[in-house]
Amino acid sequence: MTDRTDILLTQKFIPEMGGSIRWMYEVYRAWPWPVQVITHDVYRHPPNTPEFAVVPKPPNGVDHVTGANLTMDRRDIFMDDWGMENPKRVLRYWRMMHAVWQRLGGGRKVRVHCTHAVPEVVSLIPLKWRFGDALQIVCYAHGEEVTACLTSRQLRLLMGRAHRVIDLMIANSRYTQNVLDGLIDADKVHVVHPGVSLSEFAGASEAGEAWRREHNCNSKVIALTVGRLDLRKNHAAVIRALGELRDEIPNLEYHVAGEGRERARLERLARDCNVADRVVFAGPVDGPTRLAMYGGCDLFVMPAIRDGSDVEGFGMVMIEAGACGKACIGGREGGQPEALIDGETGLVVNGRDQNAVTSAFRRLAADNDLRHALGTRAATRAAQYDWRHVVQQTVKLVEKMH
Repeated sequence: MTDRTDILLTQKFIPEMGGSIRWMYEVYRAWPWPVQVITHDVYRHPPNTPEFAVVPKPPNGVDHVTGANLTMDRRDIFMDDWGMENPKRVLRYWRMMHAVWQRLGGGRKVRVHCTHAVPEVVSLIPLKWRFGDALQIVCYAHGEEVTACLTSRQLRLLMGRAHRVIDLMIANSRYTQNVLDGLIDADKVHVVHPGVSLSEFAGASEAGEAWRREHNCNSKVIALTVGRLDLRKNHAAVIRALGELRDEIPNLEYHVAGEGRERARLERLARDCNVADRVVFAGPVDGPTRLAMYGGCDLFVMPAIRDGSDVEGFGMVMIEAGACGKACIGGREGGQPEALIDGETGLVVNGRDQNAVTSAFRRLAADNDLRHALGTRAATRAAQYDWRHVVQQTVKLVEKMH
């Protein structure tokens, strides 16, 4: 039993979508104690970026997040850039700090769980100085945000100061743990891989069959990517491979779930490769549709690459696809090789080698027996990543903090 108030401080949360959002939601909705969530008010202040759309509040006015364990406090705190040279961003840092400050004092102890060191933990530095051990800080590391901070002198300084006040850092992969080497006290860092809801994906097969009938896909081989349309996801290599395989595997089709700044470029590429009729951009999808697409596809593909400082820290979508019994194609960069075992649960390739991507795509698309064998082993492995295990690991680490 804990005598501390648990707070989740996060820039983004449900109903927004993304791997880190899903991670935080799944862990803290199952947390053993109540959690107060301080996050951006996406209803009133939608971020002005391509991957976000205005999120209307449900007609009854109830928050998208309901449940006895989570209490929502939505404020105007989102920053698409974390530097402090802009007064509006400084104001948002202050709003995060003030929201936590309101919950401190009077002998109360608070444990704040932060999605990132920058900007969330940075906002807490003055409070850590003021309240000391009455404020404990747990932080998550995903990989790409660490490498992004290393590209800027100011952000690197802010991250370094944040790292000094963190009590526990949870990295999503050994890759991310290695990225943090030399940047934070190694004793503070522990690896906990994000997980998957096995109970949720238990219905994927049935939902997928209905989805295939609805979209007239029963005679097709469907490849799927789920995720934000960022350059690092490498949808482009998949589209080029599809172009090369157009005549060889005429029933091959590629479905893309997600939105982002790369969409227009990818649509042009599909036309240039003469496969616009075989690439389906589904846009942002809700939970049931996402589940049906996982269940209805024949293989999952995301041969991720490094885009400057932007890199996949793990690859939670690979575990989700595996839970649905799907073989995957992933990239060698970042943490994807930890989510996907080459030759066992899928194929790992150099995403910058178009021939390698096309060869892997051809191999899985053309060989149903191989897809089935890899998918079966992927489903067995995914069972190790059930969110219940992830929550247990995380609680155990948090409870060890002094």
